Amino acid sequence: MEWNEEYIMISLANLLDSPRFSDIKLLTDRNQTPLDQEIKSVDISDTPDIEHYIPEGVFLLTTAMIYKEDQSGLIPLIDSLIRASAVGLGIKLGRFLNGHLDPKIIQYANKVNFPIFAIPDGYSLGELLHQLMSNIWSTKYEEVSFALDIQSQFSNLLIQNASNEVIINELAKTIKTPTILLSPYREIISHSRHFNNSSNSAQLYVDQIIQLMDNETKNKGSFIVENAKGQQFQVSVTPIKVYNYFPHYLVILKPEQIPYPISSFAIDQAATVLSFILFKNEKVAESRFTIETDYFKEMVDNNYKVDSSLAPQEPNMKHGYILSNFYQVAHVFEKTAINQSKLTHLQEELLQLTFKWIKKKISHYFANALVIQFQNTKEIVVLFQQQDPHLSAKLGKMAADIQDKLPLHLIFSLGNPYYNWEQISQSYTEAKLVFDERHQSEHGELIMHYEDKGMLQLFNNLDKNDVTFFCQNILKAFAFPEDPTLIDLRKTLTVYLDSQCEIASTASKLFVHRNTVKYRIQRCEEILGHDVSSPENSLNLRLALNLIDEIK
Repeated sequence: MEWNEEYIMISLANLLDSPRFSDIKLLTDRNQTPLDQEIKSVDISDTPDIEHYIPEGVFLLTTAMIYKEDQSGLIPLIDSLIRASAVGLGIKLGRFLNGHLDPKIIQYANKVNFPIFAIPDGYSLGELLHQLMSNIWSTKYEEVSFALDIQSQFSNLLIQNASNEVIINELAKTIKTPTILLSPYREIISHSRHFNNSSNSAQLYVDQIIQLMDNETKNKGSFIVENAKGQQFQVSVTPIKVYNYFPHYLVILKPEQIPYPISSFAIDQAATVLSFILFKNEKVAESRFTIETDYFKEMVDNNYKVDSSLAPQEPNMKHGYILSNFYQVAHVFEKTAINQSKLTHLQEELLQLTFKWIKKKISHYFANALVIQFQNTKEIVVLFQQQDPHLSAKLGKMAADIQDKLPLHLIFSLGNPYYNWEQISQSYTEAKLVFDERHQSEHGELIMHYEDKGMLQLFNNLDKNDVTFFCQNILKAFAFPEDPTLIDLRKTLTVYLDSQCEIASTASKLFVHRNTVKYRIQRCEEILGHDVSSPENSLNLRLALNLIDEIK
């Protein structure tokens, strides 16, 4: 496929080549000065200090009146025009410069690659300005008119609920050049038909674009890529805002060859409509995800019941749930957001994109796994419905893969596996308890499993200061001992309580004499002020000793 149409605009080259302006002569070397820049506006001035009063892309016309005694003043004027991003300077030589421009001025303009034109005496500068602006306005009118046509065309596609593939193909057909749409993960969503039977795949260019975007730390503009034969050409990348921080991308190959009257404004209009279409598709998907989340909530709240009249092989389940002998829940979250009372907009967007990525890719890692997200907290839940001996390794691989796409560190909190669908809620509760424990103790491990802590679990949601007070009240000097003697006494007390208050068993475990144990327990009772063997005191002491270790 060849793309050789030209993109027409009013440029300095057009000015030279147009019969209408054939008597305007280029004084600088055509091979040394750029003539392909677009003339965006024309202005007239005979003052030197205009740098901050002219727009970019201006073609400045002047009589050079103030330089008739000393033309060297044109050099600072040229420098100021370059700083202001002007495209060229037209000088009416006959009136004040006697039809002659100092060769040193032309030599300097060639050196700095700035075009200078000689305007014949037959023109008034006002007349020339009017003629040039008429051409520019006419061109702009055609471009705006075409842009509105494109907007109407793509708005109709939006109303018709056209797919991304249809829209990208229509855009490529309109601008007559290959087009690619990328997701926020910089993966190909769709591409035009140009790539279907080509040796140059869309992925070939996307891989190069991603590398260039990373190396040049920019996410829009022009990039130079190579085809399979090593030939270089330009591509343009335009962000499509659906998400604030992680946009989609519209990639256009060889944008300089887009035919007239299509302009960047027209492409911007198409990109705007494309953003509406993508946004609509996102919202439609989110409404479906909300239904799935509500269904999961029913299950964990024990509101969902299987119809007993149905045969076991025809359960009243939907949204991908199956009857299995294995169910396990993983709670998924972002590591740096654990201890924040409120997520930032960036973190919310990251977790939203993480959920959609996992939902789309989960089948690559686990069979029959389901993914849901709670919209208010952005917490992600994965339900495994099939046992996998490589669960931890695959979760680690999944976390690494998504980290290549998004700047985040996932953590997984796992409940225990169960063998009945009615126990999904139990596994979910355990996974949430593990996450809550992370929140309180700042555990940063990639994967944490639920461990049954018996009575200690009752203290999970209590204020840490309240738990500390309870421990200090029960343990007294043994709460946070620093003296070696107190440390040894506490160790003996712990082993004694764990040995059901049996002296012989405690002595055996500590490798000390029975009388030593008796003496140490007596000292403990003196410090605590009560019998440590009574049922009530024994329970409180064992609980406090375990809790104090959790606090540490």
